[in-house]
This record gives sequence, structure tokens and C-alpha cells, in this order.
Amino acid sequence: MIKKSINEIQKSSVNHIKFGLIKAFYFCRFLLRHFHDLRGMQTASSLAYETLFSIVPLVTIMFGLFVKISVLHEFSGIMQDFLFNNFVPEFDLSIQKYIGEFSAKASELTITGIMVLVLIALMLMATIDNAFNRIWLVENKRSLVGRLLMYWAVLTMGPLLIGVSLACTSYVLSLPVVIDVEASFDLQSRLFNGLPFFTTTIAFTLLYVLVPNCDVSKKHAFLGGFICAVLFEFANHAFGIYVKEMPSYENIYGAIAIVPLFLIWIYISWIIVLFGAHITFCLSSFRMEDEIENQSKKGWTFIDALQVLRHLVEAQKDGHALSMSQLKKGLVSLPYYQINDLLELLKKHKWVNENDGSWLLSKDLGKVFLFDLHKILPVRLPITSSEFKNNQLSSKMKLYLSDYHKQAEGHLSVSIKDFLNENDGLNLTDIQTHT
Repeated sequence: MIKKSINEIQKSSVNHIKFGLIKAFYFCRFLLRHFHDLRGMQTASSLAYETLFSIVPLVTIMFGLFVKISVLHEFSGIMQDFLFNNFVPEFDLSIQKYIGEFSAKASELTITGIMVLVLIALMLMATIDNAFNRIWLVENKRSLVGRLLMYWAVLTMGPLLIGVSLACTSYVLSLPVVIDVEASFDLQSRLFNGLPFFTTTIAFTLLYVLVPNCDVSKKHAFLGGFICAVLFEFANHAFGIYVKEMPSYENIYGAIAIVPLFLIWIYISWIIVLFGAHITFCLSSFRMEDEIENQSKKGWTFIDALQVLRHLVEAQKDGHALSMSQLKKGLVSLPYYQINDLLELLKKHKWVNENDGSWLLSKDLGKVFLFDLHKILPVRLPITSSEFKNNQLSSKMKLYLSDYHKQAEGHLSVSIKDFLNENDGLNLTDIQTHT
């Protein structure tokens, strides 16, 4: 019925714009609910504090890479200026000076000191890894070697991307053909002004593709990275203007005002990064008909649990497991996070198991009963006709439960007043007579 209404709206050219606005509304609601349910703001605050402690080892590792690579060595200083001028609001030049001094001193540490710094950086990367996998509802973690390789790729990919971009831009501008054009159109200024946005978009895209331990649509990752880069540019300029126009922090904190300001900026940055990750995930998982169907639905039901088990049984017959996306394609009419909650509960009671992000049965359903499923699920059995969906599974369940509800009605046909007025304890004779 819902799909039919949606198709009718889509066919009408008059309502095409209206349909787009409605779809955008439902997508935004789905996105914000997912961000809220996974505690996006709290995760950003946790990452902000960890970043504050990890900034020195991270900068040391990233800039140290340029020193080791002879081709990019000459761009080390340019890259530092490029990063701080374009990715940190212009509220105080001392932040670049302090981080540079700390990083220089860190490079002179002993082996033990360096190991501590690397450990701090790895702890931050582990937190990022866990946060992204929660967004993509991935429970299965990479092996230790796999995680270390991914962390190293993320740490080095950003600096290399910026370095290569700077090198390529400088090379192009040095070509004889380009020099004449540059003089007329101020090409150098235009290229370097657009470079931060380009590198930010690509960096976020790679982050959303590499970090989650599952397959991520490259198209959706790029779109999420693009939106994230736009938000980042806006926040960068807005925060810089706010600090310049409202110097209250300096009046209150004095010389150390740079610390809370920098922490707030890191927090805002992580909110944007996580929000972009949620956008990337929701672009792959959003279905408008599910949102409309579930707008008055508080959670999954007993019928939904049977529906999930049915799809897993069919997959088991073919000898394979099902991913979350495949369960959605199997017309399980639930949002991703509710399917995940249901599967995690079944996993807790050893009915299903997860392997590399896919789910399969771990219990012989021929040896368990509907009542066994009812005992482990924190939901009641459907009673009214509206709770039974118009499908074969619901119709069969309705027949099975008709006698059950009649018997339950007979057992519970005692007024609450009479039940509560048993002041001298349970009257077993009356109960036995009633039943």
C-alpha cells in the first residue's frame, strides 16, 4: 500500500518536486535519528579529548614521513603552513608554534618515549575505528595486523595526499605553457585556494571507505566526504569570525585561552567528521517506504523476529550467510539499527552468529519451539488484527495464536480489583476453581 502510494506520487510530474522534498525530509529524519541513537555528540567529545593528547604524536608521525621521503622533503614546511592556514581557524598563530615545538622535541625522545607516543596515537585510531564500525553496525573487528595496517594507511594517506597535491600543483604551474596563462588569470591563487577543499573531500572519502570493516559504496563515501568538506569549510570560517568578534575567552582565560578554543574546534571538527560518516551510511541504508511504515512503530515485534529467522533459514539452505543489506533487500521492514538490535539479542541467546559482518543460524530451529523464542524476546505476542501483517507468515501465526489467546483470556478473566483484594495471601481454591 505504501509502495503503491509512493509510485503514484513519482509518476506525477506535478508532484515530482513535492516528492523530492518529502523524501529529503524522511532522509533527514532518518539521518538525525541514527546520529542521535548512536550518541554522535558524546562520541565526538570523547574523540576531541583523545585528539588533544594525541596531536603531538600524530603530527610527529605525519611530518616525519615527509622528512624520510626525499621527493616530498622540500614540501614539509609548506605543508605545515598549508595545514594550519586552511584547516585551523585563524584565532591564534601560537597554536602552530606550540605544536611545532612539541613535535620537534618529540623527535628527540628515547625509544621508550617514542613507543609511548605511538601507543597514544594508536589508542586514538582504535577509538576512531570503533566509532566508525558502530555507525556501520559492524561487530566483527579486524585482526591486530589488519587494524595496524589500516591505522598506518590512515595516518600516512592524508599527508601523502596533500604532499602529492602540492607537488603536482607546483609542477603544473612551472610549465612554460601555464606560466603565460597564470599571468593573465592568476591561476596560482585559484589553484591553491581550491586545493584545501579538494584534499579535504578526498581525505574524508578515503576515511569513510577504509576505516569501516565492511564494504562501503564509493559513490556514497564521496558524497559524504563532499558534504563533510563543505560543512568543514563553513565551520572553519564561522568559528574564526566568532573568535575574532567575541574575544570573551581571552578576557576570561588570559594567556591560556588558546587551549579551550582549540579543544572546542577539535570537538566541532569531530562532530562534522562523524556526521559525514552517518550521511555515508544512511545513503546506503535509507528506504523511504520503511520510514513511512515505521514512523508510528516503536520497535520490532515477534513477527519481525520470525521474518528475520525465515530469511536466515532460506539462506542456510543455499549454504551462505546474510549481511545487513541483504536482510533489508529481503523485505524485512525494519530500520537497520532495529534489525541489528534484534540480531544481537538472538546472538546473545546463541540462536544466530556473526562472521565477517554476515549473519547465520547457530541453532537447529527444528529442535526449538515458538514458545522458546517467545521466552527470550522482550516483546509480547500479537493480539489485535492490526498487529498481523498482510503476508503468509502473519496469517499462519494468527491461526496458531487464536486458541492461545482464548485460553489466556479464560485464565486471566478475573477483575484486577478482586485480584488485588486478596489481602490474606493467594486463595488457591478460588484460583483453581476459576481456571
